[in-house]
Amino acid sequence: MLQKIRDGASGPLAYIVVAVIAVVFGVWGIGSYFTPSSDPVVASAGGTNITHSELQQAFNQRYQRLRQMMGDHFDSSMFPQDEIRKNVLDNLIDQAVMTQYAQDQGYRVTDANLLAEIRSNPQFQDNGKFSPQRYKALLRQAGIEPSQYEARLRQGMLGDQVRQVVVGSAFAAPPEVDVAYRRAHEQRKVDVLTFDSSAYADQVKIDDAAIKTYYDKHPKQFMRAPRVKLAYVSLDADQLSPKAPDQATLKQLYKAHKNEFGTPAKRSADEVRIPIGQDDAKARQAVQKAVAAAKQGQSLKQVASSIDGAQFRQIDSQPQSALPDAVGSALFGLKQGALSTPVRGDKAWYVLRTTAITPAKTPAFDDPVVQARLKAMATQQERAKAFRQKSDKLDDLAYQAPNGLKTISDKLGLKIQHTGWISQNGGGSGLGQYSAVRKAAFSDAVLKDQLNSKVLDLGNQRHVVLRVTDHQKAQRKPLAEVRDTIRSRLIARESQQRAKKAAQQAMAKARQGQSLEQIAQAGKGAKLTQAGFVGRDDSKLDPNALGAAFDMPMAQKKSAPTQYRVVSTDNGQAALVAVLGSRVQSGGGQGPKRAQIAQQQSGYNASLEYSALDRYLRKQADVKIHKSAMN
Repeated sequence: MLQKIRDGASGPLAYIVVAVIAVVFGVWGIGSYFTPSSDPVVASAGGTNITHSELQQAFNQRYQRLRQMMGDHFDSSMFPQDEIRKNVLDNLIDQAVMTQYAQDQGYRVTDANLLAEIRSNPQFQDNGKFSPQRYKALLRQAGIEPSQYEARLRQGMLGDQVRQVVVGSAFAAPPEVDVAYRRAHEQRKVDVLTFDSSAYADQVKIDDAAIKTYYDKHPKQFMRAPRVKLAYVSLDADQLSPKAPDQATLKQLYKAHKNEFGTPAKRSADEVRIPIGQDDAKARQAVQKAVAAAKQGQSLKQVASSIDGAQFRQIDSQPQSALPDAVGSALFGLKQGALSTPVRGDKAWYVLRTTAITPAKTPAFDDPVVQARLKAMATQQERAKAFRQKSDKLDDLAYQAPNGLKTISDKLGLKIQHTGWISQNGGGSGLGQYSAVRKAAFSDAVLKDQLNSKVLDLGNQRHVVLRVTDHQKAQRKPLAEVRDTIRSRLIARESQQRAKKAAQQAMAKARQGQSLEQIAQAGKGAKLTQAGFVGRDDSKLDPNALGAAFDMPMAQKKSAPTQYRVVSTDNGQAALVAVLGSRVQSGGGQGPKRAQIAQQQSGYNASLEYSALDRYLRKQADVKIHKSAMN
């Protein structure tokens, strides 16, 4: 075609081509200047732009981590999406600013450093070694291009270099270490009187008006993320049924893999090893001496004992693959009882004498076990071949017929399947669990233009093409759907308030001289825990109660008055915390413990310095946020 154009470039054909090109550019080319970008910039920091897709990808990853952390206890109302998206954007801006600073200061991440970091990531390894196939497959499943991942990783490594410099320059002055040591080794004597909020739940009545009021005042807590229903075709290698292999195929496989069905030949031998070290000539003379002595009837064990630095060992029935290359080649070329000539390895000379030969054992072609393995191998190969062929056709058809799945279904014999609702934020099982599916489903081409997706690789030899059949924008869930949730939330809140009031009343009584034991006996849902002396990292107490115990000012003397505070515990109970005394563990603040405290304080100072640098750079940078592009 190109040659025809060249040949006719001076004739009428040239004018036709120019006219066609003019029409194409007139319809599409010029229009592209007025079409908004499909991936708008949501923020810029210095010379770095952060696009909508980058923000959405980072948001999805953060949201998925929250889901995984919370498990069955995940409640979307606890994590307002707008707030999470804002935090994610702030992190991306901070990273961009720090990366720019690192580059300006001359920090660099070479391609070799980047490759080493990727290869050392256990997620990308198979049997302890880096797997390019696994690397690409995992990124595909996450909907991330390798270039995107590598650019993001390079940014992170630049920031790490700056952090390492800050950490390396931070230190802790002796007075700081003294204060930190006393703080770390302080113990306080604590009693905790808890009031179980569930004991007050039966006293709480919530009417429909209160539910409606809460629903109206907190609309963002009950938002449902955008969601879609999909139609799709799935090409799955496991679902393909190749024809049974014929005998010729099985015999060909048997011939090619014959050694895999039995046990390999093995050798036993005596070995003398003479390290080469710095003087190869000296080692060569020693090995020649060893061969001569062995030929005169000495055992190799005797030979090794008479040569300085020589080592003797017995090789016990090993296949050639288990031995060093030079040793294996020499040993498997010897007959029973034969002595080798000097054998040079990478780091040593060897003398070998064969003591036993075990021939290879290969089962016959007709062996039932062999037949089963051959058929499995043939079936797997045929299935993989069929998958590749169908996958190529799927690629072609997805491009040729972008407006529906029927053509693909008819020509490849793939059933059109349908999903339920799939949230843009993920979660659940089925097709919606794949981030690549969600990314494709909510892309402009699939969602707005109603086109088929491109072929999506879900891993494990499974490819899908999908299209949207129904779509709902982000909207508030109906009151009827969340009524019970709101009722439970209001009951819990009111119960906690009543428990807190009971704890405050108990604190007033304690300050008037009544003992906590007496208050506990009379209190509704009350329980007293006498923890004794505890440290700041003690696990016996609720974290909030423990934190309150060490937040209260306390003189380190026996006559110090008891201090009280009411807090809410992690599980929603109210707690009256009483601190009866304080002491510092003995130890003098010297030795390994002090060194550890000094190191921790240096790390703390480093984090403060890094945060200060981060805030300064953010303040100095030209940061612009385009809120209109964030939704």
